[in-house]
Amino acid sequence: MAGLPTVILRPTCLPGYSLPVMARLFCVLLLILYPAFAKSADSELELQALAQERDMLTLELNQYKKTVELLHTDTTPAQRSSNPAVRQLALEIVKIKERLIVVTERELALLQEQISIARQLTHTEQETAGASEGMESKPLREPNYTHSLASEQEHVERLHTLLASYYTELKEAAHTLPSESELAKRAAARLDAQKLSHIPFSADKIHLNGAEASTALSEITGRLSDPGIPESRRDTAPICGIRTELFGSLIASERRSLKPVGKSHYVARIRLQPGTTTLRIKDDRWEIQLPQNASARDYLITLYTPPNSHPDLHLFAIDELLAEQHPHIPAWLPEDINLASRPG
Repeated sequence: MAGLPTVILRPTCLPGYSLPVMARLFCVLLLILYPAFAKSADSELELQALAQERDMLTLELNQYKKTVELLHTDTTPAQRSSNPAVRQLALEIVKIKERLIVVTERELALLQEQISIARQLTHTEQETAGASEGMESKPLREPNYTHSLASEQEHVERLHTLLASYYTELKEAAHTLPSESELAKRAAARLDAQKLSHIPFSADKIHLNGAEASTALSEITGRLSDPGIPESRRDTAPICGIRTELFGSLIASERRSLKPVGKSHYVARIRLQPGTTTLRIKDDRWEIQLPQNASARDYLITLYTPPNSHPDLHLFAIDELLAEQHPHIPAWLPEDINLASRPG
């Protein structure tokens, strides 16, 4: 953008206007245009810095992609590679794309703002063209744009296309890779689990007591924190059919979707009635017996479906876990599970 306009006033004035009146008119015009000029100049500097950062990030992104292509030769997505180094590179690629989105969105906002200012200035100049006919002066604004309005608009469209591709790629990665927040929660849960004493139990045991439940959750924490275990897709969740019978009669039946928490683990909070409850997920089924004279209670289901292996399902009463002196309540649990709250 050009600097402040240079105007040379001559004695000639518009008919009916004195020279002081014309000077005041010009001052008013400057007060209108100067903020737009100053803001546009600042925006131009920021745009240059953003474009440079975007170019550097794009170069870095391409280098990461080439490295992944060298290390990851099978057809599975890099996010689910069995190679921890490849999965770490996939995480870095996601971080770069997230930064590219921030930079590109800011660049778009500034470009659209500049286009709006340019149109506003053009409109203002057209309105004041009549008043300037009586003055011999240099132009109020020299046409010194780096790009024309048309080329800037084309640049905006290119940036929109880039943003769309970044969002698409990030959406696909989000189906598998955990977010920075999720990674931090896993790390916090791992530190907490390391402080606890573990009560061993058989992997085939379904209904766990409070101490065993704490151990089961800490084992999940260990797997979620293990870089050697690949991530799994999290855009689909298994459906669990739940049927409860008491004295030979069906008293409860529902279907619940289990929430994925990463690395083939799923959880759900359910409320079970006394009697015989059958849990069915695809072709697998589990059965538990709850005392017939007991009251309905809130339970947590945990499901682990490792590749090429039978799934492990555990179920425990939440109040029994909370009754433990130092239960492991991991930070990675979904907020709506609300495991820290007692039933009722």
